[in-house]
Amino acid sequence: MATPANVDPKVYDLMMAVRKLTRTTLIHQHIIAENAGLHVTDAECIDFLQEMGPSTAGELARATRLTTGAITNVIDRLEKAGYVKRSPDPNDRRKVIVSFIPQKHADAGTKARYSALAGAVQQLFMKYTHEELVFLVEHTQALTDIYKAQISG
Repeated sequence: MATPANVDPKVYDLMMAVRKLTRTTLIHQHIIAENAGLHVTDAECIDFLQEMGPSTAGELARATRLTTGAITNVIDRLEKAGYVKRSPDPNDRRKVIVSFIPQKHADAGTKARYSALAGAVQQLFMKYTHEELVFLVEHTQALTDIYKAQISG
C-alpha cells in the first residue's frame, strides 16, 4: 500500500504497525479464548474483572459496552465454567457482585498459554532503557485514550 502524499512515510509506517499489532492481538485473543473453551467476549470480561476487581453486572456491562442482557449471558457462562462467582451486593440487595476466581485462571493450561507470551514480551521490554520505557508507556496510554475517545464519540 502506498504512503498517502500528505503523511510522513515514517508516521505512516508507525500507523500501519499499530494497525497490524491491533489485528494480531485480536486474533491472539480469539485463539486464547477458544483454547480455554470460552467466547472471546467472555475472556475479555475476565480481563476487565481482573483490572476492575469485583464489580456489579451493570459496571461490567458499562466497561465492556455490552447490554445488560448480554452481560448476564456472559456471567452465566463464566460462572458455569468456574471463572467467576456471584455474591450479594451488601449495599443493594437487588444487585450482585461478580468476582473473578483466580484459581481457575491459574490452571496449568492457561498458565502455559500466557507464560510464553509474557516471557517474550518481558524480554523485549527489558531491552529498553528506563527513559524509553517511560516513553512507551506514555505513547501506549495516549493511543488508548484516542481509541477510548473514538468509542465514546
